[in-house]
Amino acid sequence: MKAPGLDITSGIAALCLGPSTPGGFLVRQFTRQRLAADEIEVAVAAASVNPIDARRSEGYGRKLLSVIGAGRFPLVLGNDLAGTVTAVGSRVATFRIGDRVYGAKPASAEGTHASHVRVKAAHVLAAPEGLDLHALATVPYSFTSMWLAVRGAGLSRENAAGKNVLVHGAAGALGLLATQMLSGWGASVTAIARESNTKVCLEAGAIEVVGRTDKLFVSLARSFDATLNFATWEDDLALLGCLRDGALGHATTVHPLLGNFDRLGWLRGALKTISQKRLHRRVLPKGTNNYAWVLFKPDKAAMHDLRQFVEHKHVSLPIGLRKPLAEVAEAFEHVKSGRRGRALVTP
Repeated sequence: MKAPGLDITSGIAALCLGPSTPGGFLVRQFTRQRLAADEIEVAVAAASVNPIDARRSEGYGRKLLSVIGAGRFPLVLGNDLAGTVTAVGSRVATFRIGDRVYGAKPASAEGTHASHVRVKAAHVLAAPEGLDLHALATVPYSFTSMWLAVRGAGLSRENAAGKNVLVHGAAGALGLLATQMLSGWGASVTAIARESNTKVCLEAGAIEVVGRTDKLFVSLARSFDATLNFATWEDDLALLGCLRDGALGHATTVHPLLGNFDRLGWLRGALKTISQKRLHRRVLPKGTNNYAWVLFKPDKAAMHDLRQFVEHKHVSLPIGLRKPLAEVAEAFEHVKSGRRGRALVTP
């Protein structure tokens, strides 16, 4: 049944009003647009609220994101989506109307917290028969960000077996997916997480879970082939100290790039970023070359691995909350307060 007053050419979206209206959202009607040749339209069954969405709702990243038209409020947030194809562009041969799909859009002002979303066909995958669309909506953005970090640290399916990998923030979405994927590739994963999250990390495939303490990084030997930081920028230098000589490398998704430009502007922000990267590169162990700051972007190779892991049911994330678009603010609050489980909006 369609919503009252909503015709077949319209959709609804949760419009984020920005930091001047904290927690403010407006559900509005919009006219569904004509597709580009390489796009499909998806009727959204579910879309995640990721930590980056919560931060962007407060103005984070506006300076750099304005370059791609994604920094001016009001805007629609969201990257992940899962749903059913309702229209296809003229050059799309991979999907047909009625197909179940899941995937993630790049950052934009027209995100996935909406009833209908235009997305490039290359950025979505066919949903396996029998798998829940809500569960699939929790994974693509986090998996791709994690995958880019894993590759940035020098790890791959081909070389991961037998490697010792330290994952900081292992109980979060990216950390759990990294542990699931790397252990599936044959790596030995040591997880850094709260004691209360020990069980979930071990179930994901970690061989050991250590708690975050003031003396943690001193006690960990310089024995790791790669380190991944999904927790906090303040621990980044300490994690580099856990790498052995000749290690593969390190990557972080919690770096100050966007914040530097927000706080300092274009020139000083760029200089600060260059300075911080140089400082961290200087302390890499001898023979270690890979050091990466990761920002999400759709990636064909990541989508290939995501498809394989989803089809073999090797990756999953717990859902903590489901809310309709009219209650999207509650989903954002769930994320901001750090509650367990993924938050979904269900148009």
